[in-house]
Amino acid sequence: MLKTSEEWQKECTVIILDPDGWDRKNYQYSWHEEQITKIEFEKRMVSSTVRFTKSMFDENDKLRDIWVK
Repeated sequence: MLKTSEEWQKECTVIILDPDGWDRKNYQYSWHEEQITKIEFEKRMVSSTVRFTKSMFDENDKLRDIWVK
């Protein structure tokens, strides 16, 4: 499935703060117009500065206790 990065972001718990993974010289196209796969969006996202809008861990997740402390 192909979507714009703007559309992919609406489906995840991340806000891109600094889009290092996107073409800054042609950002309008790269973010708002270019159709990419979810995998490509994730590749670009991990190269960027992001903020999570909710916890990555379920409240009952034992790993959460390790990371929160």
